[in-house]
Amino acid sequence: MSTNGEFKPLSKPRISFQKFAFYFITLAVSVLIYLKFSEVRLIRDLFLRSNFFWLFGVIVTQVISYYFVALNYRDVLRVKDLEVGVRELFPVTFVIQFLNQALPSAGFSGQAFFVHYLKKFGLTVAEGIGRALLELATLYMAFGVFFVISSVMMFRNGIMGQHPEARFFIYAFAFFAVIALSWFLALQKRKRGKFARWMINKIHAYFENRRKKKNGNGDDNKDNGADHASHVAMIIDQFKETFNFGELKKRARPFWLAFFWQNMILLASVFTLYFLSFALDSKISFSVAFITFTLTKFLSMVAFVPGGLGVFEGGMTLILISFGVPAQPAFAMTLLLRAFTFWLPMPVGWILYRWYTHRYELEHPYEDLSTNSNQQ
Repeated sequence: MSTNGEFKPLSKPRISFQKFAFYFITLAVSVLIYLKFSEVRLIRDLFLRSNFFWLFGVIVTQVISYYFVALNYRDVLRVKDLEVGVRELFPVTFVIQFLNQALPSAGFSGQAFFVHYLKKFGLTVAEGIGRALLELATLYMAFGVFFVISSVMMFRNGIMGQHPEARFFIYAFAFFAVIALSWFLALQKRKRGKFARWMINKIHAYFENRRKKKNGNGDDNKDNGADHASHVAMIIDQFKETFNFGELKKRARPFWLAFFWQNMILLASVFTLYFLSFALDSKISFSVAFITFTLTKFLSMVAFVPGGLGVFEGGMTLILISFGVPAQPAFAMTLLLRAFTFWLPMPVGWILYRWYTHRYELEHPYEDLSTNSNQQ
């Protein structure tokens, strides 16, 4: 009520999108824990029965792996002529991992947060997409190195003779490697090819038809549709610009350093599995740990399942059993590896995500739109 006795309409409640996203993601995590409660309880029992000395080694290895991820981010950003310190990037890695796990979206949720986060350093959305593509490229290259080493190990140790079905992994890897190499060579062309133009037109037509159906084919809403063709073209242009051989050659040092850190991230996961076998008193050789993790990683990558859930657990357990590990310890190793890479980082990521959203609200206070409109 005003001083002259007249009632003023109440202003609309201001809803923070950042708060809404935080509570929505918290709810999603709670549902995930509820659905996986039996698995979490089993993991707790395995922890209590394991050797705590080796479990401590696993924790240290996992923390180091996140530091390697931050180093990879730093050098990928250097390829994009942006300097961000590891101290700044290290906590962000936990948030990205948390979002990818809380909202299974093939890594899109975490990357979307990171692209938005990097805006404060002046990185545009297009450049953020290019950074994500570079990160994926270094990951696939590092994994290619690991797969080749695993294949050599399998041949030298006679595993191929004992398990001829392992050749199918090599055939599948060769198939995807040829596609990736062909794509890289195609991106060296300066102009968009006929296929790229055809794909853009088809995708644009698809979105246009959806918009017309949604708007009832009305002409009044004709200008409300987004130009999806320009978005697709931007992504394709980022592909071409990011993977241009001349541009990569100019920034060879940060690119190869980013590739090196991806190798170290994968190696940390191998050591995690290796240490877990000691913690559970079911020791495996380092070569078995190396091959098992690499083949399991390959299965989860080609399965197109967010986070490799189900595929990762089942694949690793079966591969360990094929190497002579009893079923129960093989399943226990798989569950504990999943615990250290999936469950344990989640509380840290949740706390840091809340901190980042709170800081964003402080740096971008909401404007009272009703007041502004009255003033105008």
